[in-house]
This record gives sequence, C-alpha cells and structure tokens, in this order.
Amino acid sequence: MNSVKLFGEAPVIVGVLKKLSISDAKRAQEQGADAIELRIDFLNEEDRNIEKLKEFVSQLELPVIITNRRKEEGGSFRGTEEERIALLSGILDAVEVDAVDVEYSASAAERTALVEKAKRLRVPIIFSFHDFNGMPHRSELVALVDRMYEAGGSIAKIAVTPQTLSDALLLLDLTYKLTREGKRIATIGMGPVGRHLRVVAPLYGSVLTYGFIEGEEAVAPGQFSVKELRNMLDKLGVEVKAKKASS
Repeated sequence: MNSVKLFGEAPVIVGVLKKLSISDAKRAQEQGADAIELRIDFLNEEDRNIEKLKEFVSQLELPVIITNRRKEEGGSFRGTEEERIALLSGILDAVEVDAVDVEYSASAAERTALVEKAKRLRVPIIFSFHDFNGMPHRSELVALVDRMYEAGGSIAKIAVTPQTLSDALLLLDLTYKLTREGKRIATIGMGPVGRHLRVVAPLYGSVLTYGFIEGEEAVAPGQFSVKELRNMLDKLGVEVKAKKASS
C-alpha cells in the first residue's frame, strides 16, 4: 500500500474516478493527480464485484481512496445503508486500498464496525461531512472535527458551501489553526463563493483537494479539473505531493 503518500505535509491532489478505467486512471496521473478516489457509488452493479475491483486496483500506480457516497451527501448509491457500508467493508477485506472515505453521518453502529475493521487492516479513515446549502457555525465545525477524531478518523474532511467571503475566511482560519494543533484536515469550498478554496485551502494546511479528470464531468459544485489544480498550485508555489515524493 502507498498510505504514507496520503499523510505527508504537502497537499495531495486526488483525481476522482467514476468507472473502472485504467486509461482514465492513467490520464489522471498524467494530468497531475497524486491519488485516485474510486467512487464505488458511480459504478454499475457488474463493476462492484469484489474480485473485479481487486484486479482493477492492483493495476493502479497511485494510492487509492475508496468512497461509496450516500445520496444525502451528493452520492449515487441507491441501496440501503446496510448494503452501502457492507460493500465498503467487503472491499476492505479483499482489496488493497490506501484509505476509505465514509460519511460521519452514517449510522453509528455500522460506522464503528467499519472503523474497527479499517484499523485492524491499518487503512486510514477519512470521515467526511458535506453541506451543499451553507456552512455551520465555527463552533459546530470545531465540535464536528473533534467528534470525527474521537470516533477514530485519520483525516477530517469538511466540504461546505460558503455564502460570503467572510465564510471563506473563517474556513481558512479554521483550517490553519486546526492544522497547527496537529489535526489532518481536508477543507473544501463548494459553490461559486467557495470555489477558490479548493486551490487556496492547501496553503493553510488542507491535506487533500479533489479534481475531476479532464474530459469527464465534475462530481461536486465548483470542482476544478486535476490539471487545473496542478497548474494553479504550481503557480502558487505549493509543494504538492508528487514533487515531494520525487525529491
């Protein structure tokens, strides 16, 4: 596994993969991705076969984050919550992945069981939270991040929709201060006001930023392509993961 590549000081550009396509994964890497997020919820039923996933992931050169996003948080999975978490659990059992993303709002019992399994397998947990309509108060976000860590998270991923530049500044300040406390945070701004945070937040400590592969559609409001993220971060002088790994 390449988990260590997800936990350095430099931010990681994550290319979002919506189908089992080696050519798409290679394009993501060529465009500047440091890791792949394999979105299980976008796959058809045939491609959710564990053995097929195992064979596919074994061919990838980049670290792999698996995500099976629930509809309520912007995903496409149409089964029950039990089926959704069971699929993630089954993948962890059989497929060598580098991290698993699960919504903190998932049922506590199933979430806990998944965390326990991931810890046994030494697979980092990314706890995620999405708000497509606005942004909770600062105190609520701080409390949420604390709960994510108490529940066993390795990275707290907060994707919210700032309505004003003051909201955006608050999110950047929060990212910086929580990072200084030693927490690994991925803060993502959605929508027109928050879009610039996908590039700027890594300067303040956000460890992950997500982009779509050019030629595909964005999977979240305001998302940039992997290539755009790479170019902008290069121009800003941010030491991205791939450069650090090659030094």
